[in-house]
Amino acid sequence: MTRAQVRDGIATFFGGPFDAGQRLYRGGPLHSYGLATVRSYFAKRVPDTDYTAGLEPGRAMGTVGVVHLGDAVERRTAIGGATGGWKARVYSVSLHLYHLATTPTAEQAQADLDELLEAAAALIHGDRTLGEVVLQAGESTNGIRFFLGQPAYGPGTEHIRTYASLTFDADVYIQA
Repeated sequence: MTRAQVRDGIATFFGGPFDAGQRLYRGGPLHSYGLATVRSYFAKRVPDTDYTAGLEPGRAMGTVGVVHLGDAVERRTAIGGATGGWKARVYSVSLHLYHLATTPTAEQAQADLDELLEAAAALIHGDRTLGEVVLQAGESTNGIRFFLGQPAYGPGTEHIRTYASLTFDADVYIQA
């Protein structure tokens, strides 16, 4: 399985079906928690409409996720000669979460992201193969790591932007 296949599989797992015209994933299992859009790669620009696309009207906040494959370690186990065997590849996966809110308070935005982080972890617990994309995810000694940053807003603006992430290892075995 290639890096691109792993990345796209993880994006589908969290984000739902792929929209080839817009190069994004929408309608996934975390949609009700405000994850409106998932991208398998970082985009140059993300329109504000991507944060709330398809969410309930009046929700006033939503999230764009981006799948990032950071470090990867590959080890080969030789079985049956010089070219036979398996390669174990472990990816460090981050689901970057960019949240935009127009709520009266920043506390509402942070609470929304807390719920999304918990729901994303529960989704991994429910299917550690991430929809049969990997052998296991979040099962290493690193576990599942959560990060919630500080909200950013300027004077006179109603937009509250907050960054969060969910990071975990994902194991894949490839025939050598």
